[in-house]
Amino acid sequence: IMSNQIKIMLLLDNSLIKKEYFILLIYLLFAIILTVLIIGASYFLARQNPELEKLSAYECGFEPYEDTRHTFDIKFCVIAILFIIFDIEIMFLIPWCVSISKLDLLGFWSMIDFLIELGVGFFYVWYVKALDWN
Repeated sequence: IMSNQIKIMLLLDNSLIKKEYFILLIYLLFAIILTVLIIGASYFLARQNPELEKLSAYECGFEPYEDTRHTFDIKFCVIAILFIIFDIEIMFLIPWCVSISKLDLLGFWSMIDFLIELGVGFFYVWYVKALDWN
């Protein structure tokens, strides 16, 4: 029975999991130590001198003059969402262009379908004038 336990212990010491994840453990420990070091250095080395202006609600130099419950123009959010969508399109388009010679027909036509759907979405946004700031 003892020899079986020793064999199991030896197998656990030389296991594949230990070999593969030991580097990740070192990386995680290094990241934690570096994070604590950087946060601690920024706290202790920076002057902690908060002024009245820095403690105010806004650092722009003047107090808010309107009620915070006024209506907000939603076009800012629409433009941000459209930017993210078309940014993701470029993120998918560049690797597709690089590897187009190695793709089969399914990969080619699925990307063409993706581009058509994004084109229809762009023309819809253009048609409803979501990009106009009038």
